[in-house]
Amino acid sequence: MPSSSKDTTIYAAPVMRKLTEIVAELPPSLRKVADFILRHPLKAATLTIEEMAHETLTSPAAVNRLAKALDLGGYSGMKAELVATLQQMVSPVDKLRNELALRPGGAFGLHEQLQSASSNLATATTSNHADSFDAFISRLTTARKIYILGFGNSVYLAGLAAATLMPFCADATAISMEGGNENAAYRLAAITDQDVLLAISLPRYSLDTLQLARFANERGATVLAITDSPASPLTAIAEHTLFAPCDHPVLTSSNIAVLALIEGLVAGVMARNEKAVKLATELTESVMSYLHIPSHGKSLKK
Repeated sequence: MPSSSKDTTIYAAPVMRKLTEIVAELPPSLRKVADFILRHPLKAATLTIEEMAHETLTSPAAVNRLAKALDLGGYSGMKAELVATLQQMVSPVDKLRNELALRPGGAFGLHEQLQSASSNLATATTSNHADSFDAFISRLTTARKIYILGFGNSVYLAGLAAATLMPFCADATAISMEGGNENAAYRLAAITDQDVLLAISLPRYSLDTLQLARFANERGATVLAITDSPASPLTAIAEHTLFAPCDHPVLTSSNIAVLALIEGLVAGVMARNEKAVKLATELTESVMSYLHIPSHGKSLKK
């Protein structure tokens, strides 16, 4: 993520930057602790050393060793650094999760969903720098071809990204829609250094996504990633990354922030395309004959 004297994102804090730099080289137990802090920075700032060890399925000794690896002396030094950086922020999702645990039957309603969605969107705002977003737009608007990849639930997000980018880019294709990973690999075989691979991956990350992203990188293509945090293995492969927090009090992961980023990228690409208004008008007119438009406020009966 580009640095800036005005960078106020969560991951711009010195302790978070240091974690991002060393996480891939840490021993397994310390990696678990580092991954947790990178994915849940707000919650991490509130935990005791014993609670951190419990959350990460490690030990207080492992948590303390990570603090020493960060040159913060010990856990008290690391927690002080986290609190100093993040104390003004609160994680509504964690609050909501604790609240639900106390409810009889664990009732979950629309209000809770909107709270959770708002939290992830707010965290996405503080997790991404404007320079990273601009870099995405520049690569997408200048690419010869854009390959869009996602497996699992991300396959639908990749399809959405391709469908909405398609009218405003030279060529945008979702390569993981049919035929599974083998056909996706075939479709990616022709990628060049003039192309972009946009990879979408949330926990638990697909190994196929990582392998194909590495292949694209080796072929000289620009790899762009939308993933949950710097703990994601995709960040080590991508040239630019946008973070989409996916925490949810009930579901395994939330797609709200990913959808918002995709929508933002499409809008950004359109804004850079001088012919975007004309293209959008032509696209609307081309499908008008397939749509039912009520006349004088009265709809026709089926």
